Amino acid sequence: MKKLILTTIVLCFVATTMSAQIRFGIKAGTNLSNLYVSGNNQSINADQYKARVSYHFGGMMEYSLSDIFAIQPELMYTNGGANLKKENSFGMSDGHITLNSLQLPVNLKASFGLGDKKMFVYGGPYLSYNMYGKAKGKINGKTEDTEIFSKSSEMKRWDYGMGIGVGMEINKLVVSLNNQIGLADINGEEGSKMKSGNISLSIGYFF
Repeated sequence: MKKLILTTIVLCFVATTMSAQIRFGIKAGTNLSNLYVSGNNQSINADQYKARVSYHFGGMMEYSLSDIFAIQPELMYTNGGANLKKENSFGMSDGHITLNSLQLPVNLKASFGLGDKKMFVYGGPYLSYNMYGKAKGKINGKTEDTEIFSKSSEMKRWDYGMGIGVGMEINKLVVSLNNQIGLADINGEEGSKMKSGNISLSIGYFF
């Protein structure tokens, strides 16, 4: 009996794997990124940061679970950060913070439609590693650059969060709108928290 059950499970797994469709694609687009601050640290406050236009690009894979549902992991290079309006903890103003990260979202995707025209919604977690970043702005009237992830900085490289989005696919061409909410505190200073946020518009293509 145990052998029969085990054989049935194996056959079901093989059948599911064989019936599943895997597609690969590429995507790129523009971001509206920002840094959101909370806490009572006087050197860091929410008024210092405003949304910044940036970009992203990378690859994606779709693993079909059924006619409706699929798992879609991606590997993206993302340029994020925020604009500086007031003097921040780096002593800068009138500039921007750039965060260049490698990001891995894993989304559950539900598609609706017929043939080559589909609408879809998706959502899931993401993990991000800030490879490098800099703050560029004015210090005492002079424009200067500061490395964010230097030894003296308390900024954290690892970030994670949740994303949700909607889109349309026509003849393998994909257009999507995505909102990512950072859940990790990427600021190491006591008395305040800093989290990332990102709204992105992407165009992609499945091969």
